[in-house]
Amino acid sequence: MGVIRFLLAVSVLIVHSSPVLGIEILPGPLAVRTFYIISGFYMTLIFTRKYSTTARPFYYFISNRLLRVYPLYALVVIMTLILSLFYGVWLGSFGKIQFFIDWYHRVPESAPSLLGFVFFNASLIGQDWISFFEITRTGTLHFIGLQENIKMQELFLIPIAWTVSVELFFYLLTPLIVRKNIVVVLGWLALVILLRTVLYLVFDVANGFGIYRFAPTELFWFLLGVLSFKLYHNNRLPQQRHGKVLFIVLIALLFSHKYIHSDVLIYGSVFLFLPAVFYRFSNYEYDRFVGELAYPLYISHCFFLLIVGANRFPKTFGQGLPLLTMTLVFSIVCYYYFLRPLDRFRSRRIMSGHE
Repeated sequence: MGVIRFLLAVSVLIVHSSPVLGIEILPGPLAVRTFYIISGFYMTLIFTRKYSTTARPFYYFISNRLLRVYPLYALVVIMTLILSLFYGVWLGSFGKIQFFIDWYHRVPESAPSLLGFVFFNASLIGQDWISFFEITRTGTLHFIGLQENIKMQELFLIPIAWTVSVELFFYLLTPLIVRKNIVVVLGWLALVILLRTVLYLVFDVANGFGIYRFAPTELFWFLLGVLSFKLYHNNRLPQQRHGKVLFIVLIALLFSHKYIHSDVLIYGSVFLFLPAVFYRFSNYEYDRFVGELAYPLYISHCFFLLIVGANRFPKTFGQGLPLLTMTLVFSIVCYYYFLRPLDRFRSRRIMSGHE
């Protein structure tokens, strides 16, 4: 599934910039939620294979997942701050930092709230739920409801990092869910559907049945991935021998979505075909390598968009192509010199957990 994960990351990059050589793939929310399904499958697989037999499975799993996502996030945050300072010296406007400066100048009383956003940017924690707040004219934080019209996106150094915060929520629940049987997972799914329904009918949440950014409702997609894993191992889904054909079908569906306009078809196909495709290609080095590029490409493209989107940057081919080129080069370098050493360290921690 490495190629699929990579294409999902590219989908989000294109949504935030422009088509690459005229090519579009999936809308942003559809790509993100498909990521969540794949994450549910992978976390079930990883926890079952690597962590369930360690002395402290919850500790090693959570800490290793943090070591997987946070160091690269912190690196891109530091890069963004350095670039913003450079823009301030060169252009007189301090990039992402300028939004904090402007807010403080307009509303000096907002300093405590702005410090709160500094914490969310530094820690990564809470970037999903804080997006449902705004800073008022008196400088205080005000809850604006579970809706999609967010107000404070400009104060996030990496605007799409809220999805990683949602993933952290999933990671916390993983040890409590993935070891349960299919009936229990279905029960979790029923509870999430009930929550979505209550928010929609009782609290009149806009688009409540499909709330985006709210981790407890987005858990639905993660649970689909968990269920996919369990159904496959109970011989209820297409098996590995069909993986190559199903992979071709998935690729065709991703690139034809803009003509078909069926989100349900994408979700359903990934749910049904994911295990067979994964096990069919799990021993392919190139597939794993391409998959490893997905996260650095996804988390860093907003940084490079600050460069590509600058007025002085040439736009001969639009923003998409140069943005993809820059993030891809960064992702490859990052994989070899940053992520692989971290992965070796994480592997040693797992081995120590079995001693």
